[in-house]
Amino acid sequence: MMRRFVFPLAATLAALTYLAASIWSQPPEHKRSSVRAEPFRSTDGQVIGWRIAIPGGKPLATPAVVDGRIYVGGGFGSHEFYALDASTGNPLWTYRTADDGPTAAVTYGSDIIFNTESCELEIITRDGKPRWKKWLGDPLMSMPAVSDGVVYMAYPNSRGDQRYYLAAFDLDTGRELWKRPISSEIITAPVIEEKRVYVATVDGSLFSFDRRDGAQVFQEAKNATSAPAVWNGQCYFSRREQSTVIANGRQAQQQNEIFAARSVAPAAPIKDMEPTRQKADYLDYDKRKVSHAEVASQAMDSSVGFGGSKGSANVHAMRSNLGQASVHGVWEYQGSKSFVDQGMLFSSMGAKVMSVDPKTDKVVWTRTLNDGKEILNSELTPPAIVNGKVFVGTRTGEVMALSEKTGEVIWKVKIGEPVVFQPAVVLGHVYVSTASGTIFCLNTGDPRDDGWSMWGGTAAHNGKR
Repeated sequence: MMRRFVFPLAATLAALTYLAASIWSQPPEHKRSSVRAEPFRSTDGQVIGWRIAIPGGKPLATPAVVDGRIYVGGGFGSHEFYALDASTGNPLWTYRTADDGPTAAVTYGSDIIFNTESCELEIITRDGKPRWKKWLGDPLMSMPAVSDGVVYMAYPNSRGDQRYYLAAFDLDTGRELWKRPISSEIITAPVIEEKRVYVATVDGSLFSFDRRDGAQVFQEAKNATSAPAVWNGQCYFSRREQSTVIANGRQAQQQNEIFAARSVAPAAPIKDMEPTRQKADYLDYDKRKVSHAEVASQAMDSSVGFGGSKGSANVHAMRSNLGQASVHGVWEYQGSKSFVDQGMLFSSMGAKVMSVDPKTDKVVWTRTLNDGKEILNSELTPPAIVNGKVFVGTRTGEVMALSEKTGEVIWKVKIGEPVVFQPAVVLGHVYVSTASGTIFCLNTGDPRDDGWSMWGGTAAHNGKR
């Protein structure tokens, strides 16, 4: 979607780019890129693989790795979507989007499903050919979920009543099956479990809908700060709470974060997991507005026309509940998203990876990965859990595998670029994207490290189950 840029020259260039990209009647670009992957070896020589720099050097989301191919957007602000060979990393084809900012993709059957930040839901084939697309709203800061041939997507109705909606679309035809109002944009993605779809919104509300007809099961305002995880009849999520502390002899407000749970029943109490509570300056915009990550996010916004107005983004809610005030910041925000494996809850909260027993609320282990320093940004990706291992990336440029049982570091690799989005783990390889525009493939040496093929594990985003 065309936006007003701060600088006239930038506006002119953006307009020309947009017009060139908007010729939908032309076939997608299918050419082999001159950019090739190169070998990668860790500094200790123990982990090998490859890396490829995606043209443009833009922040990348989680790749989807399926049937020997990697599907990944060219990053926030880009108009490209790529297929790469999962073994070599070399490009297979490039598809050009009309709008910019492809999110993390999911695959379902022979289709690839993703949306652009501005402002469309797109369905293409695994050969990179367009099937259908819909202009939904501006901006789109979350990603779609798919189950049983239905695509679920949240959007602001920018050209209509200015409200926010969660909608279901038939994957084959694009026909809208239902749409229901929600309070704001959602955090990261819808989560699907059995007959329900769950979302958390940037203003902290938690929703559940019946997948068949969109009937609302529950809505609660609980300062939710992550998309939920649903397991064994319970809905788990992180949430923000505020306390009053004394700082420099004066009262001040301290933001905290804690895990909570509720039954999936229409009416149920919220239960906080008290041992998980911690300080959360990364949720306090007044503190983190000077951080390197926030400054960089605002610059990214300016590069795509959000230097002033943020479109239909609910900035007040984003800032108040998540400590974010940019489209790019929420586009990459995944919060303290938890996943359940082997009956245990795993999450990255701030700079800690932790395992929690959801039956007792006991924290089984924690692993702090920043030497205990105070942080103003979430330092870790959400975990990918396979084969008794917990895989995470760090904003300081490391990828590591932890023991699922103890939290001990099994191995770690310094790749030298910030990793913000959750890794994918497939057939003994960890695939990570970076905020600097590079895809890395790391060989773990164990083919049983497998089953986490896209963000959230599967197209339903509720882990690998």
